[in-house]
Amino acid sequence: MAFEVALMTHSKSRRLLVQLTIALGAWTLVGLLFWARVPLTAWMERGASVSARGLWPVMASCWLWALFTPPILWLAERFPLDRTSWHRHVPVHVAGALASVAIGAPILHLIALVLGLRHEQTLGAQLVSELFIDVYSYAALVALGHALTYYRQSTAQQLRASELEAKLLLARIEALQARLQPHFLFNTLNTVSSLIRTGESQAAVRAVARLGDLLRALLRDDGQEVPLAQELEFVGRYLELEQARFGDKLQTRIDATPETLQALVPRLVLQPLVENALRHGIEPSADPGRVLVTAVRAGERLELEVRDTGAGAVQGAPSARVGLAATRARLAQLYGEHQELALTSDQGGTVARVVIPFHVGAV
Repeated sequence: MAFEVALMTHSKSRRLLVQLTIALGAWTLVGLLFWARVPLTAWMERGASVSARGLWPVMASCWLWALFTPPILWLAERFPLDRTSWHRHVPVHVAGALASVAIGAPILHLIALVLGLRHEQTLGAQLVSELFIDVYSYAALVALGHALTYYRQSTAQQLRASELEAKLLLARIEALQARLQPHFLFNTLNTVSSLIRTGESQAAVRAVARLGDLLRALLRDDGQEVPLAQELEFVGRYLELEQARFGDKLQTRIDATPETLQALVPRLVLQPLVENALRHGIEPSADPGRVLVTAVRAGERLELEVRDTGAGAVQGAPSARVGLAATRARLAQLYGEHQELALTSDQGGTVARVVIPFHVGAV
């Protein structure tokens, strides 16, 4: 608790120091610009003498207002003149403006006496002469305080909206990813049970071990995107598991150019495509078939393909196939319009093609 209080105090002190530094710089510039009319007028009158002594009262007034700036900005934030509370807060600011005159005028009068200026001017005259300009200065600072407060509030609202949008997007993606995993698990469990029923005990043991590897990979929290090399390793293990079920009926190959291996892809983006190639291409066909997974870079895009030589033409919409609706939704959530998922027929087989932006993770 004491540490939190100390941290808040340090933060407030740092904010006050920053405000004071900026105020000193800004009011110094105001003072110089205000006094610049004196030498400029002398130059226009050709030969009129200019004394730098007149600069110091101007700068003293500006530096004094630099000291006033942080508390006035605090008053503007603490007592805003909004539609619901302005009638209660106006007296506070009237008192603040009068206080700035009551404090500032005697100080400036004393400075003028020390510098040997305005000997003839009384403190009352000083108060009257400073009244209007001080009230205007106070009002300007209150307006600046309101502008800064509204800006901070707007920025905070935008930040909260962005955080909420990011959390919602993450929740949607995780929900879509969760829909993919049951398809995969049910399919692999069916493979193991099929091997057990056919009496292939050694193959079933290997399949169970491979399933354990895949489950560990599934349960590992790798984020929404993983390097393509990791995704291809996962798909390779999955195909090895399916090879035990299909035997000689299935041939597989994975081809990926070296430059694509470090590209980031959505986790489990290829597995449902491979699963559909097996389920809708290889399994219904009486003839042996082949599944080919490829990855190439095309400019700023990464192109992934899963091609099978199985049952032939695409039947039904792509979204009707296992996991493809969730995959398409995930791609849309992650990449917006900069993605594509297409299912086409090619020479008696089916081609599932995914196109996403080519990007790699931080080194």
